Amino acid sequence: MVRHEGPVEKPDAEYPLVLTTGRRLESFNTGVQTGSYDSPLHFGETLDLSPEDATRLGIASGDPVRVTSRRGSLVVPARIDLGLRAGTVFMTLHFPDEVTTNVLTIDVSDPKSGTAEFKACAVRVEPAAALAHDGKR
Repeated sequence: MVRHEGPVEKPDAEYPLVLTTGRRLESFNTGVQTGSYDSPLHFGETLDLSPEDATRLGIASGDPVRVTSRRGSLVVPARIDLGLRAGTVFMTLHFPDEVTTNVLTIDVSDPKSGTAEFKACAVRVEPAAALAHDGKR
């Protein structure tokens, strides 16, 4: 019997959100089969967050945000996703030339399957414009 143990890295006061990574529907098979055609679904990398988290953080769709984990930090446009639950944010790995998502992810793998734990790491999200003005972080 296999028991679910949850992610290795849990959110806390400094990193209160869980980042999960994955693929978007329109980028089937890492984009090899779909990357060469125009689609209204293609919009580049974003940090997707719930309307509740966006409101709490004062972030609107398109705003630049700084996403920070214990391993790194990056700036990316925000995108409000009505399907996300509060406390969870999402990014893809589709645009490594634009956004190096894996600087955020945790370097841990499942002891049974060997699968890398790209699906859950603790992050904090802040409006990048506010950080530029006050010089912090």
